[in-house]
Amino acid sequence: MPVLNINGVRVNYEVAGEGKAVVLIHGYTGSSQDWSNQMSALSPTYRVITVDLRGHGKSSAPSREMDYSIELFVEDVHSILNHLNIEKCCLVGHSLGGFIALEFALKYPELLAGLVLVDTSSGDWDRPTEYAELRAKLDELARAQGMEAAFNYDAANNPLRIERFKRHPELRETSRRKVLMTSVDGYIYTARAMGQWKSVTGRLSEIKVPTCIFWGEEDTPFLEASRTLRDQITDAELITVKGSGHSPHEESSQVFNEKLVSFLGRIHY
Repeated sequence: MPVLNINGVRVNYEVAGEGKAVVLIHGYTGSSQDWSNQMSALSPTYRVITVDLRGHGKSSAPSREMDYSIELFVEDVHSILNHLNIEKCCLVGHSLGGFIALEFALKYPELLAGLVLVDTSSGDWDRPTEYAELRAKLDELARAQGMEAAFNYDAANNPLRIERFKRHPELRETSRRKVLMTSVDGYIYTARAMGQWKSVTGRLSEIKVPTCIFWGEEDTPFLEASRTLRDQITDAELITVKGSGHSPHEESSQVFNEKLVSFLGRIHY
């Protein structure tokens, strides 16, 4: 993967194909590999760009909390687009990547031709009541014992994880591999950055580009958040992916890709 040095942070990205630009931004503890099915489906027609967010995948991980924020993630993506001389793109963001995509859309609307939001939120979503305590324990374990220990504790004590892995046991190993590719600092400080991000719900009406919202029907914490995005963004549609959870682009990639390609075909840029 090519590397771009952005203010001392080495950010890895990948480019495949030619044509209109589609930029894919992964979620928390993910990487560009999350989009492998979309990269192969889109690159024959589009210029597809994926990125490893700072602290994730093969990108470097700053050791200071101040070096992680949704706004900094936005600037990393913006720097890559500048480096590649991309003047218009469709931005696709999953979960954390959706936060980044929304913030990007509000800051750099002139660069966007379309927006795709996957199981994400404009700043408000349902968390388990014990989330803060769980999060503190995960951070402690990650720092003291490593990412494997943090993953195992989360899998055994997070109600959302427990239910998900019970219903789809094959996803446990996929989730484990992702967490192990995430740095300790990225794991801890990105989670804090998400918690500190200010809701943009009140600004969603400013987004004027065609927007497609995907929601996996088993991802109940993001149901109302997805409906809010649909209702508040002017030109938005909501697609429910049946039998899928928080990552429909991975869990139901064929259905997801068909809907995504159809949406991209309606965007003119």
